[in-house]
Amino acid sequence: MQTNAILSTEELGSLRLLSERVRLARLRRNLTQAEFAERMGVRRLTVVSLEKGRPGVTISTLLKALTVLGYTERLGDLLASDPIGEEMEIATGRKRAGGRYGVADF
Repeated sequence: MQTNAILSTEELGSLRLLSERVRLARLRRNLTQAEFAERMGVRRLTVVSLEKGRPGVTISTLLKALTVLGYTERLGDLLASDPIGEEMEIATGRKRAGGRYGVADF
């Protein structure tokens, strides 16, 4: 069962901005929605949902889109620097760790 998170106005704005940037990147590459969908391995309606910033689009769909657009190399930079988390870790110490699974190093 899939449930959607309830997003704040600020989060919805960020989602809209991200979706607009995905759309612009697709257009800059002169790809139609149908061509983009084919390269991603999804239906065109999924691309429409992604580009409209609909909250129900999966993270794997976004990852596929970013891969097709050539952004795979930059994904590791998203949280490469985590000053808030580092500050919290220093102040409180690490409470939980993914010891069994480790942390991916993009």
